[in-house]
Amino acid sequence: MSKDDQSQTFLDAAHSVLSAERQVLTAGELVQLAVKQGLLITTGKTPNKTMNARLSIDILHQRTRSRFMRTDSGQFGLREWGEKIQEYIAPRRTVALFDEDILVFQKQLLRSFVPTDGLTTRKVDHHGLITSCFSMRRRDAEIDYDVIQLVSVFFIRYDGKILTHRRSKRLPEARLHHAFSAFLGGHLNPQDVMPLFRFSDPDQALYYIDRELHEELRLAHPPKTMSFRGLLYDPRTDVSTQHLGVVFDVELFSDEFVVGERGFLTDLKLESVPHARDRISEFENWSQLLIDEEIADGNVR
Repeated sequence: MSKDDQSQTFLDAAHSVLSAERQVLTAGELVQLAVKQGLLITTGKTPNKTMNARLSIDILHQRTRSRFMRTDSGQFGLREWGEKIQEYIAPRRTVALFDEDILVFQKQLLRSFVPTDGLTTRKVDHHGLITSCFSMRRRDAEIDYDVIQLVSVFFIRYDGKILTHRRSKRLPEARLHHAFSAFLGGHLNPQDVMPLFRFSDPDQALYYIDRELHEELRLAHPPKTMSFRGLLYDPRTDVSTQHLGVVFDVELFSDEFVVGERGFLTDLKLESVPHARDRISEFENWSQLLIDEEIADGNVR
């Protein structure tokens, strides 16, 4: 058997190393030992980050069914060790939404990234957008019309239908209360934007996209596919003129899901594109654009 035939996946290699070492290890230590023992062959530039991402995704979706357990920030053990180790749960963010730090860029740069209104899908300058962003308190950004706020937009499909919902009064953006929406998402924070745009490192990008989506929707199974679609800008309303959407297409494996933040979103359902188009006036303007894009692209049943 050749050395290549003996190599394992990142998860299997991590399990083999942890089983042998019987102690908590970091992602970097797992990669180092797995490569040294011939369990893992990787040509990637950032295998430590890939290992961390693979383990994190597995724990995120499998939860108590995962073979692995996070014991501290960046450290992993085996769930089978039971009470010998304690699972680390990241502290829940308690800062008020308007007091969080979000990513913005100067509005004068807008047309460098989106030459026209609507959905820009080609030749997106990822690097230029990243390097132009800086952190600002959200409550300050909301009253500063000289900056544009970055927002993640997850357009979700399953079995030819799209996920829609109504925005409740508990959401901080009062200008969108009671409006229907055809996407999930939220403001991007400084710690998230780099991995979200790092498409040259797909494992890292997938993990952070997945984590962002998980804040909005609890899925019974990982998404079937997730891919970057483009940048969305629409100046037709006061609220949308202040925001730039980073749009991702998400295809689900099943229709088993629950809302991540109960009470923020209501009337959650999967509906056909034609049905959503028939009541297009009930949706906020970004969703109207995305629904019309589905009609134009022929993604209709």
